[in-house]
Amino acid sequence: MALVAGWRVLPRVLKERRFRTYQLDGGHLAEAGYRARLETMPPEQVQRYLACATDAVIADYLQRLLQFSREQAALASAPAGAREGVTFIMGEDRSPDNRFYQAATDYYTSDTGARTEHLERNLRSLADVRDYLENHRPAGGPWGVVNIVAHSYEWGGLSVPVREGQGRADLTALRLAIASGDIEPLADSVVDCRTDFRIQGCALGRDTALLRLVSVAFGGSDLERPKVGSTRYFVYYESQREGGLVHSAGQFFAEYWYVVYPKGRRPGNAELARRFAERYPADTIEWRSALGRSGPRWAGDAWYRMLSLPATWVTVYPESVALPRVTTAAARREWLEAQVELGQRLKGIGLGLDDFVWTARDTSVVDSGTVKPAILAVGRSTIACIERDVVMPDTLPGPLRRIYGSATRPLFWQEDVPARPPAQPLGFNVAFR
Repeated sequence: MALVAGWRVLPRVLKERRFRTYQLDGGHLAEAGYRARLETMPPEQVQRYLACATDAVIADYLQRLLQFSREQAALASAPAGAREGVTFIMGEDRSPDNRFYQAATDYYTSDTGARTEHLERNLRSLADVRDYLENHRPAGGPWGVVNIVAHSYEWGGLSVPVREGQGRADLTALRLAIASGDIEPLADSVVDCRTDFRIQGCALGRDTALLRLVSVAFGGSDLERPKVGSTRYFVYYESQREGGLVHSAGQFFAEYWYVVYPKGRRPGNAELARRFAERYPADTIEWRSALGRSGPRWAGDAWYRMLSLPATWVTVYPESVALPRVTTAAARREWLEAQVELGQRLKGIGLGLDDFVWTARDTSVVDSGTVKPAILAVGRSTIACIERDVVMPDTLPGPLRRIYGSATRPLFWQEDVPARPPAQPLGFNVAFR
């Protein structure tokens, strides 16, 4: 009997020996216990397993495990616990009919649960925000919540520039600023992967590429860079004052539908209504009626507003290459059609070259410390936008009501998260398939 028992134990001994010498097989990964041990390992140890892997399926698992372990290492290096937060109000209201910044100030200074320890109203660029975070780092460690309150929309980035005197902080501007070093990432002691940037503007949550670039601009390209999120809807603030004091303040949201036309070429309402119906065949909004209103008559009523949509694109060339000539309309069009990434970018948001009026010119940019020739293209168009407040479900009795609350609710929010904590018990976070 002893011999039989010995034979039964031997495969387990060999299996463990192979595991300890970085020789994984499907039998190991079929067991949650082995997967749990692997998920606790530092990246350097996972690399050893990967270097010994000869099976493609196991190598694929280990690549995903390596990413998971790197994220856990980044989180382990970031201090946990309570942190100080700051809110940046990045503008002033130009019209008493649009109190976005003042109402936002009331919201973030009132007892709404959104208040942070610090509030700054005098900065007007991302570079200024970066310098403030560095120069006012909390004594207890890196920053926690960083609210950036600014007008924005999914097609054109933030209304504030990267640096004062420049245009909007859109995808092109951020790429150039990062490549040129015009905005330098902050040290991990200032912002890290537990820092939570919340861009409190309209619909930037639909531009995940821009969220990632904001993270890289402030924290570098490693996994210790901060989390960056924004709402997927239009965001509004409202407040009421009595005797100079804030009586109530709230944040609410609007869903939206849009069509685009080249700047200066607005169709009539009948044509716009036809385009809306064609673009959104499943929606039952009375487009023609909504186009005639500049605001809602009641909660859940649709209305119309017009937005300007600029698009910028820069193509950088080696110093030894002569720039293409884009001085004629035909040459400009040919050059634009050759910009494959631009076409993909526009297609991703449901637009095309013909939705813009384009200009292009020669320019130069600083790329990795070297001045290089480039072509800058600017497209201009107008967005016809139908909005409607996000309201409680129609099934509730009584009149519809706006949904108020934090934009970080999953319904409204999209994030770029460089390092995620385990979502499942150990052994179940990285699937073996």
